[in-house]
Amino acid sequence: MFIDLATAQVVGLAVILSSLWLAEPLWIEHQAIAFGAGLAVAVFFRWIERVTPDEQEAVIGSCFIVASCLALLALAGHPTGGEMLRHVLSGHLLFVTWVDIAAFLPVYGIFVFLWLCTPRLRTGTGFFLLFAFVITASMQLVGVYVVFASLILPALAARRGEGYSLARALASGAVAVVVAILLAGLWDLPAGPFLVVCLAASAVATRLVCRWSRDMRS
Repeated sequence: MFIDLATAQVVGLAVILSSLWLAEPLWIEHQAIAFGAGLAVAVFFRWIERVTPDEQEAVIGSCFIVASCLALLALAGHPTGGEMLRHVLSGHLLFVTWVDIAAFLPVYGIFVFLWLCTPRLRTGTGFFLLFAFVITASMQLVGVYVVFASLILPALAARRGEGYSLARALASGAVAVVVAILLAGLWDLPAGPFLVVCLAASAVATRLVCRWSRDMRS
């Protein structure tokens, strides 16, 4: 479950290091480093899953915390380190432009095409690689926190017995996004953290409403 969080944090570390080590890197250089880090950690996690599955969760958690601490150490003493770290973790959701979105649309398009047309890529190494591509693009747009919350909280809202309701997950996530963007702009709040809170509130509300309606029917 925490592969997305660890992958996003490792990619965030790569983004930070590329900004620090390269003098005004080109966009293509920046993306090559980010996607390279995402693919490398995906291959590593897949290898851990095959070699020592009992330790997979521990390794994933360790990668997350080590990458987080390395980011803090890399930015220690940097004049804009706090702003860079805040951007990696919580993003600048309200300042994402259509140009930014268009730049990553091919990544999402390729993902959707392969996911729908090549079912064998939904498991094993294929899944890890596709997952890393999407996480790398999403982290740069919305930050680590929103990536993790948007994957986990709607899924919790969608839990129904032993299965899940996709419609419920989409509805819960969509309501949270719309409310968060509107209120963050209106109240001048950091959009990323506020979206995480709205996703959590929407997930709780969805579960409570579904439980209430189930109790009413019974």
